[in-house]
Amino acid sequence: MKLRFLLLFFFFGWSVSIFSQTNPAHNWHSPSEVVKKIKNKFSKIESYSAEFQIRTIENKKEKFMKGKCLYKRPGKIRYDFSEPDGDEIVSDGKTLYIFIKRLGAVGKQDLTLDKKNSSGPIFSANSADGLSRLFRKYHYKFDAIEQPRLVIDKDPTKYFVLELDQREKIGGFEKMKLFVDSESYLIRRAVATDGRGKETTISFSNINFQEDIQDGVFNFHMSGNAKIVNNPLVSEN
Repeated sequence: MKLRFLLLFFFFGWSVSIFSQTNPAHNWHSPSEVVKKIKNKFSKIESYSAEFQIRTIENKKEKFMKGKCLYKRPGKIRYDFSEPDGDEIVSDGKTLYIFIKRLGAVGKQDLTLDKKNSSGPIFSANSADGLSRLFRKYHYKFDAIEQPRLVIDKDPTKYFVLELDQREKIGGFEKMKLFVDSESYLIRRAVATDGRGKETTISFSNINFQEDIQDGVFNFHMSGNAKIVNNPLVSEN
């Protein structure tokens, strides 16, 4: 897993002042209205479970990953991968563990490091804060005049589709496209592209807000044979 892919989890799975633009209304909606409703929706979420799928395309080669994710306020996440089987991303809100089974390695990231930049803390403890950071980092607009609309084959859901463009080209994902359920204002799919043309798509399905999620599932149990890499995302220096 590369850094760009992990940062996308912070925005959507962690649920990781909006940049204002003058945009015409589309079917009585504007991009800023939709973004406000997205942020309001996520600010009220206490916990959820969902199935996720990740598809990457690079140099005409495709890779797929999938599994189940859990979230619980404030800042607890768990991603259990069935493909590749055994990989995990787990956090209790203070420490993030990234286990890559085939390498026998664990990335252990301290999320309490006081690392900040012009758009706020690098790590945030809940979904709403992560989304606020996302919209501060990117310009956004509708991708077309017709909003919402049917956009995904065999899916009857109408989506608002937002195009995001990185405000400062500092690496990582330069462009994103978000597919927002027009009824629930949940982000159901995100497509992100980096400066070299690598495309990563993350989609969520079977979202459940009623599942009883115990705090203990967000504790990472480390194998005695695993190699630990401390602070692989952001160092203390």
